Amino acid sequence: MTRTVELGAPSLTGKDANDLVSEVFADAAYPLKVVVQNHMPQDVVFPEVEGLFLRHVANAKDSQKTVVIADADLFQRLASSVEQIAELSRCELALTISEVAAADTGAPAGDSTDTAKKPSDGLTYDQLKDALKAKGIEFAANAKKADLAALLDAAPAEAATDASNGTDGAADTGANA
Repeated sequence: MTRTVELGAPSLTGKDANDLVSEVFADAAYPLKVVVQNHMPQDVVFPEVEGLFLRHVANAKDSQKTVVIADADLFQRLASSVEQIAELSRCELALTISEVAAADTGAPAGDSTDTAKKPSDGLTYDQLKDALKAKGIEFAANAKKADLAALLDAAPAEAATDASNGTDGAADTGANA
């Protein structure tokens, strides 16, 4: 099962970041490989986790990063830092932290991981557009992220596998130039 936690300002969400992390990642094995997505309008640095510098939400490429969290205590310190920055910035959704699926880490993957994860999970707006283009699926130029995600999730599963293998080379050849 892929675990995901959304952290933000407790005064806006009504939820404590440390409690959320404790609930969602209670039985996690460390070191834990996660994908961190910044949803805030500013660049952020979290020295608790080596290399965790994220650009603002509008920077699709650098607002997300895969990092390794060494232990549960470090994860709690990270959650506290995120919570404090989210309060100061008045962000209801500051960061999304998702465990990297077992298939991505080389560990055996169970059926529950495959059924719980959607093809659009964790993708940015531009990544969704690139994935749809790679599959030959047409969409409106002004389509919203949710609409793009729905299109990608509705696409045949075998097409998703083919697209993930060819997205890097095919979608980037001049599309963003």
